[in-house]
Amino acid sequence: MFKVLLVDDEEWVVQSLKHSINWEQFGFQIIGEANSADEALEFIETNKPHLVITDIKMPGMNGLELIKKVISKDSSVQFVVASGHAEFVYAQKALRYGAIGYCLKPFEEHEIGECLVKARLNIEARSKKDDTEFIDLLFGQSEPDYDKVKDILHSEGMHTDRNEMAVIQVLDNKLFPIERAVPYCSFKTGPRKIVYVINQSDFMAFMETVKSFPHSGVGYSTNIKLQDLKEAVQAANISSFHPFATGSNGCYQLVSASKDLRSYLSAMADAMVKKDLKLIDHAFEELTHCFATGQYTIKDAYFVYCQIMYYANDRLSMQMDVDIDNFEQLSAIFMNVNEMLADLGRQINQFILSFTQAAHVEIEHQTIREIAKYANENFYKDINLNGISKLFYVTPNYVSHLFKKEMGINFTEYISKLRIDYAGTLLQSSDLTIQQVSEKSGFNDYFYFTRIFKKVTGLTPSEFRKKNK
Repeated sequence: MFKVLLVDDEEWVVQSLKHSINWEQFGFQIIGEANSADEALEFIETNKPHLVITDIKMPGMNGLELIKKVISKDSSVQFVVASGHAEFVYAQKALRYGAIGYCLKPFEEHEIGECLVKARLNIEARSKKDDTEFIDLLFGQSEPDYDKVKDILHSEGMHTDRNEMAVIQVLDNKLFPIERAVPYCSFKTGPRKIVYVINQSDFMAFMETVKSFPHSGVGYSTNIKLQDLKEAVQAANISSFHPFATGSNGCYQLVSASKDLRSYLSAMADAMVKKDLKLIDHAFEELTHCFATGQYTIKDAYFVYCQIMYYANDRLSMQMDVDIDNFEQLSAIFMNVNEMLADLGRQINQFILSFTQAAHVEIEHQTIREIAKYANENFYKDINLNGISKLFYVTPNYVSHLFKKEMGINFTEYISKLRIDYAGTLLQSSDLTIQQVSEKSGFNDYFYFTRIFKKVTGLTPSEFRKKNK
């Protein structure tokens, strides 16, 4: 619910406004009443309402002065003027000062409703813009602009002086809104991810609210200083994907592995050199057992995936295309680490058996061209090499090898190029937010999108839009 303050020096006017409309139906909740502009100014600075409906003529500071003072400090506050017919000229002046509308006394429900609809659209649009602004300030440059980040957090009621903040990331296919029982700053970093920054003192109460909603995973970092906020968000991101490594949903804080996985991977590499299926199976069993302890993260799983793919190409010449660029893509392809390890083991076993039996299957170039056509039409979807191999009834390593041979570029690069080209078109021709452009282009993660976009074009999405719009 968005917060509303009613301001008028006549109590009957306040009560008339209060009972003239079903505020909750429009997404608003009245949180305060003030009988003077001075009283209203103090309330606004303390309680941060989203909308203020104010009279113009009041003793002392008038409504116009109130609007000018508040908007000069915080332009996010929306104002609607409540006026009589005799004050119409003042109402027009209020619009020039930044008010979004006015309601004439006596009040009509439809007039108030129209103002509330406009106010809500403005607030929601600003909220989306602020998400991008906050993300860009924190992650868009080599060093975060902590002064501006601090201003945004303070405007939402955050304490940033000591270790007084906590970060919580909720991961799920459907993100549920959380009512503002406590102050928080939130921003969405992908279709499945929303991050909350809260005061440390509110952590336990907030977590109880989060746990009441269905979710795939929750990661958190506690006792955070402002200068550690970027790292805390990254840690919470990793932790929210921890169910991938454990096999069960829950709330997690970042853990560190108790033992290096390299020794297990080294045993895997040796077994591949010998093409010993029994030793390879044993190496996979050892890795599965490691992750069953819950001491390893999805980052460890991604490291293991990349190493096994490297060994498969280097020791066995399987020519497998590593078409997964980060651990979030890994979680979109496999349900959990056990499924990932089982799939890798199956592919390696099949290759060794087919190699020893001289049973290579030739794939006509026509199939590769059909795969390219499918990619051209579906690049914005969750598309990857494993899914393509199942769709066209071929093994991933053969697709990888022949796709590059036929198209001159590997499958992952081909998909990435299609997505970046489309994203560039959207940035030039639409007013979608960068987050929306990212999602519509097929990128499930805002940070990954901006990194790849700059790598390919030499510009951030924001810079590209400014240059080409």
